Amino acid sequence: MTPPQLRIVVALSLLCTLVVLGAGLRDDGSPDAASALVGQRRPVTIAAPALGASSTPASASDSGEAGSGDEAPSADSSGEGGGASTTPATSGAPSQRSGAGTGEGGASTGEGSGGTEPGSGAADAAPPPTKVRHVFVIALAGHGFAQAFGPGSPAAYLDATLRPKGALLSGYETLGHADLPDELAAIGGQPPNASTRASCPTYREIPPSVAPSGDGVVSADGCVFPNTVTTIADQLDASRRSWRAYVEDLDRGPAPAAGAPPKATCRHPGSNQPDEWVRARPGDGYATRHNPFVYYHSLLDLGGCDADDGGLTQLGHDLASARDAASLSWIVPNLCHDGTEAPCVDGGPGGLAAADAFLATWVPRILASPAYKADGVLIVTFAGDVTPPPDPTHPPADAPVREGMLIVSRWTRADSTDATTYDPYGLLRSLEDLFGLKPLARAAHARSFAPAVLAGAYLTPARA
Repeated sequence: MTPPQLRIVVALSLLCTLVVLGAGLRDDGSPDAASALVGQRRPVTIAAPALGASSTPASASDSGEAGSGDEAPSADSSGEGGGASTTPATSGAPSQRSGAGTGEGGASTGEGSGGTEPGSGAADAAPPPTKVRHVFVIALAGHGFAQAFGPGSPAAYLDATLRPKGALLSGYETLGHADLPDELAAIGGQPPNASTRASCPTYREIPPSVAPSGDGVVSADGCVFPNTVTTIADQLDASRRSWRAYVEDLDRGPAPAAGAPPKATCRHPGSNQPDEWVRARPGDGYATRHNPFVYYHSLLDLGGCDADDGGLTQLGHDLASARDAASLSWIVPNLCHDGTEAPCVDGGPGGLAAADAFLATWVPRILASPAYKADGVLIVTFAGDVTPPPDPTHPPADAPVREGMLIVSRWTRADSTDATTYDPYGLLRSLEDLFGLKPLARAAHARSFAPAVLAGAYLTPARA
């Protein structure tokens, strides 16, 4: 090598050294701690894999579904909860709004956590991510599978029009005839107790000193869970997604004594007070027991319930734009329109026919909404059963009732049936699987229908 060539090589080597050293300095000349730890840096943890995003870290320019083989959602559908959080978080990261840690089954950790078989009961790893960004759940009163889906069903829209569009889970069972245990299990994975089996005629507090067991289950009796017990709503908040309950007539309650308008969100009885909203009143068919979000202090204490648990009237507005649609929309008809009461307080027939009319009104609007068409799933489910138990000597709460459940999505096979047995814990597990969340309490060992019924929604093949 000639002297000029040697000088060029040395100069280039010095220049490279200066560039490397300069990269480890801040603007003020001090070493950057992150650069100083090159070789010791751990992978950044992503809070709850983004809906439609891969489980590997992505740059800000990644679309989330790139390369998935499906048509990418419009830019409008990326709204709330669309992207993965870039801030480090652990599975116990607290919800910004509720203040309660997600604890067991909180926000999933993303990188390196997926790999367990969905529905296997393994709760120590997050499920693989899916393309689903919006789920709409409509909760109705149960009348038995034969009434809803059998020959001559009075639910003509549900059975004849909607059923051919999706997958019928013919083996779905409630936990018994009481509806509140199903509602609480479907959002928090908590098992029934004596109070919830009786539908909580008194809004009885579970003492705050009661802590969940190692598997997240609260065994104490009572209705309202301490803020150490979390729900899928807390998980969605913690993973920077959104949830919203649309509860018909919630905003039609009595005006406060001072003459102010009725409370428009999160209506519930006073602590340890009788529940005055058990039956419908003229102009107000709200039932506390059909609004499970008001039974968890993780949502009551710091505003999550006040912000996102409101009346049905808001649903029409939110359906108009995928940006306004929540990641999870929980839709609750009043006591007449969910089929609980027959006849209704206004003299209408009520029963399953009234519930079917509610579906015929709202489901077409949901299916036509930008959020559903981009990446949505519709679930029509049932809680409890309004028919008397076949054996009056057998406690209703002890006998599961076969009701069925309908799943409609572009990822379901039209006019299909899955006869596998599922229950409300499995509904929660399935929702958590779709959103890439770790399962809560009894959902950890429940069977998820997501891998079997919505297999095409997974970014990587899922085993049922």
